[in-house]
Amino acid sequence: MLNSIKPPVDFIRDFIRLESFGGILLFISAIVAMIVANSPLASLYDALLDTTVAIQVGSFEINKALLLWINDGLMAVFFF
Repeated sequence: MLNSIKPPVDFIRDFIRLESFGGILLFISAIVAMIVANSPLASLYDALLDTTVAIQVGSFEINKALLLWINDGLMAVFFF
């Protein structure tokens, strides 16, 4: 009977294959972000969003705060 117990890796793999996985992950991420933003960790959360991220190819450089990357880049991909 012990062979009928699934290892945690199989459970995670099966969960990721669900059609609703993306929505569940987005929902959990939003809840965690709201909890962190309204906790004593809020200053660390703000510092993370203010962190500068740069991409450079030769003399071409894009240098923005992480919040702007999220707003400009990831939201454009999301709505695409």
